Parts: sequence; C-alpha cells; structure tokens
Amino acid sequence: MAGKIEVQSLHRALDILEVIGNSQIPLSIKKITEDTGLPKSTVYRLLSNLESRNYAFCDHNGNYRLGHQLLMMSQWAEKDFEIKRLARSFLEALNEFTKETVHLAILQKNRVLYVDTVESLYSSRLVVKLGTTNAVHCTALGKVLLSRHKDAEILQILEEEGMDKRTEYTLTKPLNYLSEMEEVRKAGYALDQQECEMEGRCIGAPIYDKTGKVVAAISISGIATRFSREFIEKEVVSKLLDSTMRISRILGYVGE
Repeated sequence: MAGKIEVQSLHRALDILEVIGNSQIPLSIKKITEDTGLPKSTVYRLLSNLESRNYAFCDHNGNYRLGHQLLMMSQWAEKDFEIKRLARSFLEALNEFTKETVHLAILQKNRVLYVDTVESLYSSRLVVKLGTTNAVHCTALGKVLLSRHKDAEILQILEEEGMDKRTEYTLTKPLNYLSEMEEVRKAGYALDQQECEMEGRCIGAPIYDKTGKVVAAISISGIATRFSREFIEKEVVSKLLDSTMRISRILGYVGE
C-alpha cells in the first residue's frame, strides 16, 4: 500500500477551520494567526479560499466564523449546530441557578457524546472534556437519550456496548435497566445516583424535535454530598424540564 501523502496547505486550512469552529465568538485574522501559528499572509490566503467556497464567513466587523457549507454537507450536522446554539443560554441559566456543571449531549454510535458544557465554579466538580463520549447504561444522559427507543433496541445496544460496573450502584443487568427506563419515561427525566462515579450525582432530561424524537439532552452534574437528591427533586427538576421543553418547542415539538 502506498505511503500516506501529506498536503501542507490542506492541513493548514483544516487548522484554521478547527480554530474558528472551537471558538464561541467570531475571530479576527490576528487571533486566528496567533492560535494557528501560521504566517498572516498564509492565513489571509487560505481564509479567502475558504470564504469563496462558503466554508468560512467574514462578518461586518472583519471577524470569521464557520460558513454554511459545512452545515449543508450534513443534515444532522446542521441540526446539532442549531440545537447547540439554541441551548447555550439555557445551559448558562441552569449553571447559574444550581452552581453545578451543565452538559448538552447527543447520542452518537450508541454512546453519549458531550457537545457543550458550562462548568461549575466549585473547585470540587465533575469534569468532562468536550467531544468525548460516555456509556449509556450508567449516565442520566444515556437514559434520557434512549428513553424513546423500543425495549428491544435498548437491549441490543446494551448487549453490543456492555454494562461494565463503574461503582457499586451501577446497573449491570439489562432487565434492571429496562425497569429503570419505565420510571424515566413516566417522570420525563433520569437520575444517575452515583452509578458512573461514586462522588457524582446527575439529572438529565431530553430535548425533542418536531417528530417527537429525542435529538439531544441536558444534564446537571454535581458532587453527591453537595448536589442532594432532595435539592434536585424540590428545586432542579422543574427548571430543567422547563428548559428542555422550551428548546423542544422551538424545534417544533408539540407533544405534552
């Protein structure tokens, strides 16, 4: 097999797109140059080409963000981008209210994929790196992301992915998981009661699209000794469900 051929200009263009894409605000050429370590002339030339193909967009202030071509290439990419944009203010509000870490996640290849996070300011907190994945069987996010799957589909996922024992509270038997899912469907939210990490407690709720499909979920995670179940049930549940339902309504969901 032939050796891998490196194309320098392609790598540089991708470096630029990654820098722009990982920023929450549009970036100036100066900032892009600093973050990529590329010569300004190279950045300007490649940005001009990317902009001409709609992979980058320059606003009226001369700052750059990702162009619509990247989103148009995938229906799901566009939906995920829209959900992330819509959800951000809700994540921040939930973080401000609870003081705990708030995640936005989607289901990808039968695993929880973290796509946005607002971290707690507490020194002791649960930390998850954006772009990483986690198991569905031991997380509140996993439970709500699977909440509208049929039981047979859930069993197949659990068989394929496994149910490794993370803590003494982890559900490791498929039938027990299905029983838990019945409660999740009734309540409209899920709890992770130290099932993933002994020090952690988490609540998650689903986001629906106009067809009623669960397309994303929001969770709030905190240290179990601080983030009590009593506080969650009395104060957090209603605010989380209100947030996820408001996002769902924006996406066209009309269910109860």
